[in-house]
Amino acid sequence: MKKLLLIFATAALLGGLSLRVYFAFVPPPEPTLEGQLSYIVPEELNGWKIIDQDMAESPESSERISDFLNFDDALFRIFKKGDTFIGLYIAYWLPGKASYRWAGAHTPDTCWVQNGWTRLDRKYCIPFQNEETPFQPAEFGVYEKDGSAQNVYFWHLVGGEAFGYEQEGGHNIFAALLDIKKYGLNLRNEQFFIRLSSNKKVDELKKLEGFKQILDSLSEIGLAKASH
Repeated sequence: MKKLLLIFATAALLGGLSLRVYFAFVPPPEPTLEGQLSYIVPEELNGWKIIDQDMAESPESSERISDFLNFDDALFRIFKKGDTFIGLYIAYWLPGKASYRWAGAHTPDTCWVQNGWTRLDRKYCIPFQNEETPFQPAEFGVYEKDGSAQNVYFWHLVGGEAFGYEQEGGHNIFAALLDIKKYGLNLRNEQFFIRLSSNKKVDELKKLEGFKQILDSLSEIGLAKASH
């Protein structure tokens, strides 16, 4: 048993040294985000009241968590029209800034639930479309707190591709190996965490003037699925 542990420890050490050498000679990918999120996402929409809130006020965060996540850009923008509420939360990290696992750890399944929300429904890797433009597959859930339910779509983009959660099985000792298998050795892609939540269903939202402009802004930052 001790011999086996020594072999694993040696392999891990050599693997870590190899990655350090690799990173020293191979630069991270160039970022694709052009401009600030606050300017890309609509600041004004006819008939809508729009409010920017501090990231620490979102269900995902607290002041301590926001500081620790160390975003390179972030936005928590609220859109209200009549009895319709839309919350748009976007966090962005430059290439090489954050671990894929850590950046994706503050999903509604963890942070919302830990903040007192109850998960009523959950679907993985589902289609999402902005008129004729397909988006990256979305994670979806319905979460309730104090009698108020939110329909939540969220995406964790790693190098422009959606990071799925269905088969991940949580965080475990083999997480880094799974990431290397999926993304290769260069685990330094830029990342977005995007969450779109509302008290209305998305089919209702798509009938409202102005909602398409919100989705268009998400397409601009990379949520639209690349055509091949």
